[in-house]
Amino acid sequence: MTLKDINSKDIIKNKNVNSLFVSTHSKKFNLDCNFLSGNFYLDTFNYFPISLNNNTFSDLFSWEQKSKYANFYSEKFYKNFNEKKKELKFFSDTIILGSSGSDDYYRNIISFLPRLFFIDDKEINLAIHRKSSNGFRVFLIKILEMMDIKLKKFIFLDDDFYSFEKSKIPQFFNKETSLRILKSSLKENENKDRLNIYVSRQNSNSRNLINEADIIDYLKTKNFRIIDTNNMDIQEQIKIFSSAGVVVGPTCSALTNLIFCPQDTKVIELKPKYKFQYEDTFKYRYSEICNFLKLEYNSVEADPIENDFSDKYVKKFININYWRYGVIW
Repeated sequence: MTLKDINSKDIIKNKNVNSLFVSTHSKKFNLDCNFLSGNFYLDTFNYFPISLNNNTFSDLFSWEQKSKYANFYSEKFYKNFNEKKKELKFFSDTIILGSSGSDDYYRNIISFLPRLFFIDDKEINLAIHRKSSNGFRVFLIKILEMMDIKLKKFIFLDDDFYSFEKSKIPQFFNKETSLRILKSSLKENENKDRLNIYVSRQNSNSRNLINEADIIDYLKTKNFRIIDTNNMDIQEQIKIFSSAGVVVGPTCSALTNLIFCPQDTKVIELKPKYKFQYEDTFKYRYSEICNFLKLEYNSVEADPIENDFSDKYVKKFININYWRYGVIW
């Protein structure tokens, strides 16, 4: 046996399945958001809920590569999951927003955050990943205050599977819808004097520009403001990008803030030379944002500096919980 996936049309047709869901409507976005409500199981790798009857709802709860969900429908997963689900730690009376297990700023903003704006409860316990940054937590609190929602407490989740009772999890939105929600909800007022911005990665461990000092010296002569988003809170980042005229920077999560740029902003992404299939996730990430929001996008491919990553590092950074239930992505 395996899990059974229920598509959106069958959710509507089947009264028993439909009763598992509640929906909220936003007049601002003219958009509905469906919440799985009640008792269910959930992983914190994909935030992919499983009903007590072993049903899933991939139309509502999948994001990015569809292939990563294939293992949920294997006999191996079904067997392992059913053997272990009675031992799972459980929470109750919780809304699961979720967040990236690697505290990926792009993933937190694009995939998880838009769903927050459809919560209509007045007091909530909110579940996010334990590894989310303090900056992201503070930002969530500020948004909830803006929405007049009292946060009773955060529920912090680790890399694992959990059982939830009397709880709710909102659906995921496609990328274009997420961008529309974010831009409408968070974009700051534009300044008349537009900024030229260079996004530095001088304090990062990867995708650094070896000759960044030379680039910065040149850009300063062109009145560029040099920013390091590691030293800025999220609201500061949104404010600066909302007033951008030109944005230059190497591929990095900080470019997620292109969402908030004025429509005619010029963008130059300094990209690495991609070689592997797993890098496809990053290859078009920011050009897609620019395309959706009608920004003027260009890219420059940088010459790579080779690093030697042996098998021991690969093993070190793959969490053992990814394998416990036969879920590999």
